[in-house]
Amino acid sequence: MPSVLRGVDHGDPIAIYRGEKVVNIVKKVLGGVGVVDLPLSIDSYYSLYLPHPLLRNPEEIPRELTRNYLFFKVLLESEEFSRMRYSTIGNSTLSTLAAAIVLGEFEKALEQLQQGSGGSSGSEEVTEEEMRELVSSVSRKVAESFNAVKSMMKLMSYGTEPGTGTAFDLEESGDEVIKLAQSADVRVVLELLTKVPDISGKIVRPYERYSKGEVRGFEVGGDVERVHPSEIAMPKILFRLKLAEGKLLLYDKVLPKSLGPLYVLVDKSGSMEGEKIVWAKATLLALLMRSRKESREFYLRFFDGMPHQLVRIGRRVKSREFVEMLKYLARVKSGGGTDITKAVIAACDDIAGGGVKGVSDLVLITDGEDRIASSALSKRLRDVGCRLHTVMIMGDNRDLRKISYRYLRAVKLTPREIIQVVSLQ
Repeated sequence: MPSVLRGVDHGDPIAIYRGEKVVNIVKKVLGGVGVVDLPLSIDSYYSLYLPHPLLRNPEEIPRELTRNYLFFKVLLESEEFSRMRYSTIGNSTLSTLAAAIVLGEFEKALEQLQQGSGGSSGSEEVTEEEMRELVSSVSRKVAESFNAVKSMMKLMSYGTEPGTGTAFDLEESGDEVIKLAQSADVRVVLELLTKVPDISGKIVRPYERYSKGEVRGFEVGGDVERVHPSEIAMPKILFRLKLAEGKLLLYDKVLPKSLGPLYVLVDKSGSMEGEKIVWAKATLLALLMRSRKESREFYLRFFDGMPHQLVRIGRRVKSREFVEMLKYLARVKSGGGTDITKAVIAACDDIAGGGVKGVSDLVLITDGEDRIASSALSKRLRDVGCRLHTVMIMGDNRDLRKISYRYLRAVKLTPREIIQVVSLQ
């Protein structure tokens, strides 16, 4: 079947491969499809991927492709679609996911339109006016889901600059990514996270001096092992004088300090319902981004009257782990009592059992004023080499203040306060 776009060959193996990916994602998201087929999927992908997609002349379009032609005619004229294309042009992953989102919403809207008119067949004709109303009705949902996908993609790729990790292939989990993007609970967390300023500028990676480490700059001293070649080229008498005075030009060589895991404990008790739990989830995702930047293991536990499932993400993380964690966050709801002591002890046991090297940071996010066994917890934290960073949401706890390495109070639950938490030192 010919394409409604100029220059797109539906018989090309690459085009077929891209179209099949889009169809498969839509099928998994909707549990089946009616009007979404391979030709429609191929054209949807290339309408997003190509810099300037052009429709063929109307007289060249076969009658059975009239609906497809109207769909892309209206779509390419849409402002929302044009804004989406700023991110998808030349990006195969985003083009695939965006095409699946658009076609999924198109499938649902067309089915509703036909049911409203008493129709039952996916092949019924649609007028241009009906198509404009249909595209307009789904544009907001498409934009919201696509923005959430972009946020997830940014989150998953954070800290994976060359030499720091692996690249992510979101297409392999495309259906789950889109389902998460369509979840209102996930979207509100990601929306708050997008308002947080650039985290990388707030992270100061700790270093230690090492004569065989990487060059960070220059300094003056007497360490011959790190001497700059220009000093060796000097006359011997001058070299010896500068050596005796400790004024040789040296390389400043360092190695990143070995750090233990970044562990986050989040209170999910009944009092955390609403914006508190949303802010807490956004903060833990920001801390996850920090752990990626510092190449640290990341641990997460929610707790109420007892600690819940442990989530662990390694230094070399796969996209599947991120997707599973986001699915877990979407499932977590507020409820239950509060037992901070049990939660902190469980975290210390996790850290001790992991054979940790280097200092670990435990971030406790809670609004509870629960009484804690401060002396026992303080000793346990010292035993496992862990620093406790307490974040009190709209509350205060004197016992936690005493044993915390750092104690913060979040009052307004703003992105600025998230940055304060992430900038732990």
